[in-house]
Amino acid sequence: MVRSMTGFGRSEVEHEGTLLVTEIRSVNHRFCEISVRLPKWLVHLEPAVRSLVQARILRGKVSVAVTWNGESGEGILELDTDVADRYFRMLKELKERYGLAGEIELGTLAAFPDLFTPDRVAVEEEKSKGLIQKCVTGALDSVLAMKMAEGESLEADLRGRVEGLLKHIDVIEKRAPARVSEARENLRSRLSGLLEGAEIPEERLALEVVILADKLDCSEECVRLRAHVRQFMDLLGSPEPSGRKLNFLLQEMNREANTLGSKAADVEIVNEVVVIKDELEKLREQVQNVE
Repeated sequence: MVRSMTGFGRSEVEHEGTLLVTEIRSVNHRFCEISVRLPKWLVHLEPAVRSLVQARILRGKVSVAVTWNGESGEGILELDTDVADRYFRMLKELKERYGLAGEIELGTLAAFPDLFTPDRVAVEEEKSKGLIQKCVTGALDSVLAMKMAEGESLEADLRGRVEGLLKHIDVIEKRAPARVSEARENLRSRLSGLLEGAEIPEERLALEVVILADKLDCSEECVRLRAHVRQFMDLLGSPEPSGRKLNFLLQEMNREANTLGSKAADVEIVNEVVVIKDELEKLREQVQNVE
């Protein structure tokens, strides 16, 4: 299964005239990193929210934001008089201690954090937990639907590129046998020049050709590349998220391509290897988006 690591989801749940809103954003990340932002009086539910997300998203940097009354339009706030009293006393003490001039004005107090807080919605503990779970689950459904939709496009691109690799492997396999014959003729020609017309020892020539053929043989690399392509396709169709495995498999494919390049000693094969490595790099970039 190919599922993108990027996505956005939103869910709303109404409760007695108030509105609970959850927004989830997911972007690329090597591991699973989850940040949760809840109203202060609900922070004790963070582990439960985190567990809900971890159960359904395996990779990515995920941000979960939950607000209550955030979209109701009411703007319900209350003054925390205890906090205001403490700030006022501390400012007076600061003024007296250091002999500072000036009055303590409203603007000075209003600039302090936590002076005004959203009015706490009166909801029972179990009820609030159930509402949070419902809203977070709805947002997860939404973000996963987006990730799956993007994943379908990713899969189509990946399949097309991987299938294209097979055509280049075909060219290499067809070209490879001809290199041995060419190497034999090149060797015979060089020996003729060195021996100045003397008879070329066929046994020695045959031995050198065998050694050259072994050095030039790239059949194993082509076979392994084909096997990796088949495994890559299988992973794309797997029911489980496969981003990590695909990334590892691409490393193995790139290793085989490098070996092919080092053995090539042939312009046509080198050109095919260059194209293969370019496609593998494009595949690697795309796989970074796969969960």
